[in-house]
Amino acid sequence: MVSYSIAPALPVGLSFDSATGEISGTPSVIAGSSTYTVTAVNSGGSTSFGVVITVNDSAPSTLSYTSPNVFTKGVAIAPLSPSVSGGAVVSYSVSPALPLGLNFDTVSGVISGTSSVISGSSTYTVTAVNSGGSTSFGVVITVNDSAPS
Repeated sequence: MVSYSIAPALPVGLSFDSATGEISGTPSVIAGSSTYTVTAVNSGGSTSFGVVITVNDSAPSTLSYTSPNVFTKGVAIAPLSPSVSGGAVVSYSVSPALPLGLNFDTVSGVISGTSSVISGSSTYTVTAVNSGGSTSFGVVITVNDSAPS
C-alpha cells in the first residue's frame, strides 16, 4: 500500500489526495511560484518529488475608454478612466506617448491634463497587465487649436 503526503500546504482551493497523490481543485488565491514536495511511502521506503505550482490571476479583459476624444489645446480635459473586467490590473502602459501636456497614470490607467500641442487624430494603445496576461484598447485622441477670439 502506498500513501502520499505534500509539504507545505497547497494554495487555498487546491486539495491533495493522500491515497492517490492527486492534486485537484480550483485555486482561490494568487500564489507566487513555490515548490511543493510530494512524498510517496510504502513498506519498501519512500521517494519525493518537487512540484512547482504558480497561481496567476485571471487575465484582465474588455478594456475600454470613451473614444474617440476631441480636446482643445490649452484646455484641461475631463479625466478619462478605463473600464476593465477580469482580474485586477497591476499596471497600465500607453504607446506611443500621449500629446505633450496629457498625463498617463500607470497605476490607474487614467488619462488627464492639458495638452500644450495640436495633434491630429491618433490612436494610443493602452495595455492593462497582471500575472495572468494582458488586454489592450486603442484610444483615439485629437487635439485641436483653440478658437480665435
